[in-house]
Amino acid sequence: MLETPKKKTRIWIAISQSLSEYGIEMTPDQVRWKINALTKKYKQCIDSGNHDKFKYFKIMNDIYSQYHVDCDSYALTELLHKKKNNRMSGSNDQNSKINQESKAVIEMRKIRLANRIESDRFQGKIQLEKQWLEYLQRQEEQKQWRDEIYDRNLKLREEELELRRRELEIKETLELKKIELKEKEYRETLEIEREKCELLKEMFSKRY
Repeated sequence: MLETPKKKTRIWIAISQSLSEYGIEMTPDQVRWKINALTKKYKQCIDSGNHDKFKYFKIMNDIYSQYHVDCDSYALTELLHKKKNNRMSGSNDQNSKINQESKAVIEMRKIRLANRIESDRFQGKIQLEKQWLEYLQRQEEQKQWRDEIYDRNLKLREEELELRRRELEIKETLELKKIELKEKEYRETLEIEREKCELLKEMFSKRY
C-alpha cells in the first residue's frame, strides 16, 4: 500500500466529498486531522491497554482486525474509504432493489386504484339503481295515495247521492200525504155540502 502524499490527498478529498453528501461539511485537512487524532487515540489505548475510555476503539479495532493492517492513519483512511465505496455499491444495489420494490408498489397501487375506481363505479351504479327504485316506490305510494283519495271521494259521493235519494223519498212521501190529506179534506167538504143540500131539499119539500 503506497503512502504517497498525492494519494493521501485524494483520499482526504474523497472522504470530504462523501461527508458533504450527508450534509457534513469538512475540508480535506479537517478530515486528515480527525483521522490522525483517531489513530493516535487508538494507538494510546493499545499501548496502555485501557480501551474503555475510547468509545470508537471497538470500531477501529474491528477494521484493523478485519483487514490485517498496521495501525496507520493513512491505512485506516483508505480502508474507511473502501468500506464507504462498498457501502455505496451496496447502497446502489439496495437502491436498485428499492426501485424494483417501488415499481412493484406502484403497480400494486395502480391495481388498487383501478379496483377502487371500478368499485366506485359499481357503488355509483348501485346507488343510481337504489335511487331509481326509491323513485318508483315513491311514485307507487303516491299512486296508492291518489287511488285512496279517489275511493274516499267516490264513497262520499255515493253516500251523498244516497242521502239525496232518501231526502227525495221523504219529500215525495210528505207530498203524497199532503195530497191525501187535501183529498180527504175535499171529500169531507164535499160530503158536508151534499148533506147540506139534502137538508135543504127536505126543508123545501116539507114547506111545499
